[in-house]
Amino acid sequence: MFTTLCSRRLLPIALLFLIFLLGCTHQYVPQKYPLGEGAAAGLTRVGHVEVVNGQTATGLVLIGVQGAHKWMGDLRQWTDTAVQLTRDELHKRGGQTEPGAPANLTLEITRANLYWGFASIRCILYLKATTGDGYVREFEGNNSSPWTLYRACDGAVTRAVTAMLEDPKIVEYLKANQ
Repeated sequence: MFTTLCSRRLLPIALLFLIFLLGCTHQYVPQKYPLGEGAAAGLTRVGHVEVVNGQTATGLVLIGVQGAHKWMGDLRQWTDTAVQLTRDELHKRGGQTEPGAPANLTLEITRANLYWGFASIRCILYLKATTGDGYVREFEGNNSSPWTLYRACDGAVTRAVTAMLEDPKIVEYLKANQ
C-alpha cells in the first residue's frame, strides 16, 4: 500500500524531471535592425548592385545551448536577413539593387554562436563578403543584450553588415560601379 501511494506521487514528479532533462529545441531567424546614425558614412553614393545570398547550406545548425534548451538556426535564412539589411542600406544611399547589375556582392553567414554570461547574452557571427572583382573578407558581428538572445542576434547581424559597409575596399568597389 505504501509503495503504491509513493509511486503515484512520485510518477508526476519523475515525468516533469524527465521533460526538463530532455529540454526544448528552439529556432530563430534574426530580424533586420537598421544601422546606427553615422554608420558607413564613407559610403555616400552607390550605383547598381546585385546583392546575393551565397550561403548554400540548408538546414538547422546548433548555435547555442542553455540548460536543457537548444537554439538552432538556418544560416541561409540568417544570411537572407543580412542581404535584406544590405539592400536597405544601399537604397538609403541612392543605390539600386537588381539582378544582373554591373557590381555584385555575395554574402554568406558562415557561423553563429550564442554565449550566456553574467547579466548578458552574446551572439557572435561571421559574415563573408565577396565582391564581383574577387575581394573576399570575413566580418565579425559581435553583440550582447542584457534582455534577450533575439536582440543579441539581430544586433550581431547589424554589426557585421556595418563593418562590411565600412570596409575601404568594399566602399571603393561599390563607388566605382556607379
